Amino acid sequence: MKLIKQFQATRAALCTLTLLFTLLSGFIHAAETQYTCPMHPHYISDSFGTCPICGMDLVELEGGAVIEGDEAEHGLTLPPYMIQRTGVRIKPAETAYFGRSIRSFGEVVVNQRLQTDVSLRVEGWIEELIVNAEGDEVEPESLLFRFYSPQLIAAQQDYITALSSGITDRVRVTEDRLRSLGVQKKVVEEIRNRRQIKPSLPYYAEQKGSVENISIRQGSYLRPGAIAMRIQSYEQVWVRVNLAEQDISFVNRESRVDVDFPNIGIHRENVTIDYISPAVEEATRTAQMRLILENPDGIIRPGTYVDVTIMSDIRPRLAVPYESVLQNKEGSYVILERGDGTFQAREILTGLQYKGLMEVQAGLAEGDQVVLSGQFLIDSESSLRESFRRMEKLALSLAELDVSEHQLVLLNHMVEGTLYVHEELIAGRLPNPQLLDVAEQSAQKLYHEMKGSRLAFVAEDFLATLQDRAGIMTFSGWRELLAGSVEAIEPWVLEGRPRYYNELGLAFFTTEDRRSWIQLAGDIQNPFGDDVTAREIPLDENNLKGSEEHSHAQ
Repeated sequence: MKLIKQFQATRAALCTLTLLFTLLSGFIHAAETQYTCPMHPHYISDSFGTCPICGMDLVELEGGAVIEGDEAEHGLTLPPYMIQRTGVRIKPAETAYFGRSIRSFGEVVVNQRLQTDVSLRVEGWIEELIVNAEGDEVEPESLLFRFYSPQLIAAQQDYITALSSGITDRVRVTEDRLRSLGVQKKVVEEIRNRRQIKPSLPYYAEQKGSVENISIRQGSYLRPGAIAMRIQSYEQVWVRVNLAEQDISFVNRESRVDVDFPNIGIHRENVTIDYISPAVEEATRTAQMRLILENPDGIIRPGTYVDVTIMSDIRPRLAVPYESVLQNKEGSYVILERGDGTFQAREILTGLQYKGLMEVQAGLAEGDQVVLSGQFLIDSESSLRESFRRMEKLALSLAELDVSEHQLVLLNHMVEGTLYVHEELIAGRLPNPQLLDVAEQSAQKLYHEMKGSRLAFVAEDFLATLQDRAGIMTFSGWRELLAGSVEAIEPWVLEGRPRYYNELGLAFFTTEDRRSWIQLAGDIQNPFGDDVTAREIPLDENNLKGSEEHSHAQ
């Protein structure tokens, strides 16, 4: 335990020195003029010289300095002439009002509220038929037919006699009788004014429309309750829409509805929702919704197919044009214009899409200048430079790799995890899987930060060994985990920083069957059994070549 504390104290001192060096180096200013290689544009130098990759003379970097710091991974500065050639257009991210979009379909049907049935309440005969065919257009108070009925003649006589008597109550009773027998108000007024019996009573249309159905002919005999004809108005129609079961909960009477008639080229917005069925049809798993459409010119006819778009949860949302959003395997991103010809790729979290707009839930603020066109060329240029950087980074050996103080701490957490497993096995105890959580989290962070370098493979192999540790219940299983985890970090310890770990007081051992472990320097403590032969591999840069051969042999 004393040696472990010594290791931790030494590491803390080195971390402090590294941090001070980083802070002091921040005061060093780059030269105003920078140079790049024509064949390797990712290489940037503050002084004129030759490219270390291909040996070509460097040229002055156009368009100013590249982005410094963490943003260099996604930033790109282009000269004005290149921006003009790419046809870059900029549009700010702004707030728009829209909601969840639901697509469905429907069919136009007649509005039953504008349907009138002409029926008779007494028996009689059609004396004269004026409107005699389906489809005939009628206006309010248009004469439809004349009807003869002995019962209506008697009722008229009683009404005229009551009018002559001047008795108010009798007049009112006889007039009500005429109305109850189906005589229209206009006809009653004519009888009152002329005080003459009409042998054949006229029947007038009460609304504008067309005759949808007619069941009488001139001379037809009708019984009480028979429907003579049906008049339908098409100035307003219904659209019957099928709502899928999973969409019903998002639709209410306040939802916005737009409809399109693809076959007749009509588009209507903000259509009124008249009714939403409270039940789901068992056979189709849909619910019926009814819309009301004004149709004064009669162009929209029953039976017409309709495309329906429903929007719910309408509220202000930060949005950018849909064409400005780019996709890759990691998600969505946009190209930002930050001024002075500088562009930056920004990862965003997208939401709803509506009419060419894409909701941005995270990653942008209102007013951010988003590249609307030309972003593919900018992104390709940026990706090309980034690819060269990654190729150069991957070609570096672990000893040459530039590791930050933070990343060195992550690597040391992984080493500490193997030290803990070794000490528990030597003490005859099963390690606690939860005490390796820090080592696992450190490997995950290191993997994402060091993508494109050999350290990413080290972290990936280390994570694979810890994946199923919670289910290990035997000493042999933990010995295999120790061997696998040390094998994963072995390239870093032996090739990357052997002298560093030697100065921290660590020793590296391996057995004849290539199972290795790391322990504090001193007497050999073999977790694989005293009967297993093992030897120490010196942690010394002078032995680096031999260490590399050992790594390749495994």
